[in-house]
Amino acid sequence: MQSKFPQGIMFHHFHDKKKHPIGQGSISKDDFYRLIKYIGKKNILNAEEFLDKYIKNKLKNTDTTFTFDDTIRCQFDIALDVLESTKIKAFFFAYTSVYEGKSDNMELFRYFRLNFYDNINLFYKDYYKVIDFNLKKFFQKNQKEILIRKKKFPFYSIMDIKFRVLRDAMSPKDYHLI
Repeated sequence: MQSKFPQGIMFHHFHDKKKHPIGQGSISKDDFYRLIKYIGKKNILNAEEFLDKYIKNKLKNTDTTFTFDDTIRCQFDIALDVLESTKIKAFFFAYTSVYEGKSDNMELFRYFRLNFYDNINLFYKDYYKVIDFNLKKFFQKNQKEILIRKKKFPFYSIMDIKFRVLRDAMSPKDYHLI
């Protein structure tokens, strides 16, 4: 794998056949092993080494590290086993809002969508049913933003992007209420 600059590969969700269902962007333990093999173990730096080389401005263009966002349960149940067996140490970044007395329900919402809907588009349809303004007009008004995001994030479907544009335009209170 060649890159023009060092990189961190960020992970969120993992799935298995036991308690973590497949969801958008999730990968399995086998997928994770294949990714490590593809990158090459020699190109994956442990977190401490990556940080040390970064501080000393000595990172090479093939240097890679792994980061895990939000310290969610599936990372510990699935990814940690892979990291330990391959002797890779990674960065884990935790939600800090809980330390300020604030909650973040994104994982709870994801769990709900994955466990109570056969697919994400069915969830979007139900979500849109409770919106009390003209969605067609909203999406037309935001067409430019939708196209920009599609170009920037080609792995999202148009339905995914429309949902995110709508969610981002809402107040957190209204979003959580719906």
